[in-house]
Formats: sequence, structure tokens, C-alpha cells
Amino acid sequence: MKKICKILLIMMLLTGCSNYRELNELGLIVAMGIDPAKNMENGYRITFQVINPSQLSPTGSTSGLPITNYTVESNTLVDAYRIASNIIPRENDVSHLSLVVISESVARKGLKLLLDPFVRGKQTRTTFPVFIARGDSAENILGVVEPLESNPTKSIKSTSENNQTMYGLAKITPIHEAISSISSEGKELLLTGIQLNKELTSSNQTDNLNNIKPALIEVSGLAIFKKDKLVGWYDGELARTAHLILSEVESSSFLVPCGEGDHITFTAKRSNSKINTVLKPTPTLRVDVGLTNEISETSCYLDFSNAQVLDRVEKDLEKKIKEEIENTIKISQDQGTDVFGFGNKLNKENPNYWKKHKKEWDSIYSDAKIEVHVNATLIDSGLSSKPYQIR
Repeated sequence: MKKICKILLIMMLLTGCSNYRELNELGLIVAMGIDPAKNMENGYRITFQVINPSQLSPTGSTSGLPITNYTVESNTLVDAYRIASNIIPRENDVSHLSLVVISESVARKGLKLLLDPFVRGKQTRTTFPVFIARGDSAENILGVVEPLESNPTKSIKSTSENNQTMYGLAKITPIHEAISSISSEGKELLLTGIQLNKELTSSNQTDNLNNIKPALIEVSGLAIFKKDKLVGWYDGELARTAHLILSEVESSSFLVPCGEGDHITFTAKRSNSKINTVLKPTPTLRVDVGLTNEISETSCYLDFSNAQVLDRVEKDLEKKIKEEIENTIKISQDQGTDVFGFGNKLNKENPNYWKKHKKEWDSIYSDAKIEVHVNATLIDSGLSSKPYQIR
């Protein structure tokens, strides 16, 4: 009898998985695209990218694509998520949501409280990044399958992370950080833009996979916001310089002219920046940048074993970066949007002044002087102090 009681007690302790669900019963949504609605006014066209687990399994079929896109329209994101059950043959699940892509047209009209469900909902995390689809719909961009990354979600994230590490145009901005910028005082939002590098030659994605020069998703500029609306773009070096001001460049390359059509390529190994708002005698936006560099390439015949030559090229690099920083800040001043957080820094250092003048900060910021100090230190000129001679 005692043995029977023990067995019964043990069986009572063994609980079942009441909420257990098989993977093939779930529609795992890994990405969302947000566009203006086509068939209704003031609504959204939402693309849900759902992973197909069977295509990722080593023993699964290899004939299909690993993702499927489902598109619905509604006035709200949550309603669209519910409506998507009309066409997604599995239970919708957003716990693995990895990125959100918002079209440029939606961003220009204003994000408002568009991102509200991502922080209000209990299923999603707020660490996934948000991007702006530039010059195209989010639906189209999430519909491009590339040879190296057949999952568009993985392609967007991997390309952006690679660029952030290697050059500094892109930045992975988590959605909670984007919301914080929209709702905070003295700091406006910057978001990485993405686009297709060329039009698709065929609507059949298999053709893109078999093309030696396929359509690709590429990093394209930095979206400038004022409040919740997209108002402009930083492109090329300006996007990189914006991240340099924010001390968000891990590594990059800088080209400095050294002759007619010739350049020295500097590779920045480390960088750090500090911003400050000086109020007297007049409001001044001050930026201090430190860079540690090495010479990676030159097309000029310069003797880098000569200390005077090294000093001169360092000064040339500092001058170039200083001009880029001044131009980058001037663009944000023209837009009347403090994307670098000078106001936010001022609020922390001089809260009394900020409380008194925060309503007119956009005007103060636009008229403020710019003061830039760059210290570019050269630590290595490579294995050769002189370029080889051509006979």
C-alpha cells in the first residue's frame, strides 16, 4: 500500500505541458513591413514574414523558400495581426519578431503612436531593430530573396551589422531606442535606410537566385526625423559622419587627396566623440573627436618614414573630418532638428536653462555656432614606409 501511495504522489508531481505546441503548428513571424494601405483610407498595409521551419531543418525539403510573406490591410497593427489569421494557416506568433521595416511614405506622414503595440504587447520583445524602406515599399523589400541570404530578414540585419562594423553608415537601432528618441526632449531620431540596389528583372524570385548580379538589399543613408516625421536624409560620408559625432563608429576608412586624382586611405581603428553646448558668449555646438588611424593604401609617392610628411597628412585628415562634421551639423540645423542630442546634453548639465528655453530650442539650435576639434593620431603606416617605384 505504501508503494502505491508513493507512486501516486510522484505521478501528481509530474505535470504535463498544457501550453505545449508543436513547431509545425505555429506561424513564426520574424519580420513586419509597414506601408500605406492601397484599398482603404488612412490605414496600413502590413506584411508579415513567416518562417517555414521545415526548410531550415537538415532533414527537411530543400525545394521551397524558407519564408512566406502574408499581406493584409487595417487601421491598426494589432487588428492586422488578427486579420492575418484569415490567410496564415498556422497560429500567429510574434515572439520571434526580429525586425520592422517602415516605408518612407509612412515615416514622412509621421510615426505618431505607430510603434505603441510593440511596447504595450506582452508577446514581443523591444530589442529588435527598425529600418526605413527608402524609395520603395517595405513589402517589396521583404520580398527579395538573395543567393547568400535566402531569408530577407537575415540579409537586412547581417548587411547592416557588417556595415556598422566596417564603415559606419548603418546602425542597428532597437525599437525601444527609437521610441525613446521620439518621446525624449533635446534628441531627435535617426534611422538607417535600406533599399533595393536595382529593380527586379523578374517577379519570379528563383530568377533572382540564379542571377550572377541579382537585386540586393543595401544600406542607403540615414533618415533624419523631426518629432515623429521623416524630414530628410544623410547620404554617403554624411551618414558616417553623423555616427562619428555620436561616437558610434567602430571602424571606417577615410580618403584624403594627396595629388591630382590620388588619395591616401586611412583606416580608423578607434574613435570617440564628445558633444557639448557652450552658452557664452553665444550658443555654440562643440564637438571633440579623437581618432586612432593607420595608413592602409596610398597612390602618392610619399615617404612615410619622414616625420614631417606624417604630420602633414595627419593635419590633412583632421581638416577633412572637421569639414565633414561641420557640414553634417549644418544640415540638421537647416532642418531645425537636433538629431545629435545637444539639447539633451544641455538638459543634464544645465537643467534650469533648459527648462526656461526648451520650447525655443529648435530656433536656438538652428542659429548656434559650430566649433569642431579633431585629433587624428597616426599609429601605423603599414609594412612599407615608401610605395614601390614603377619603372
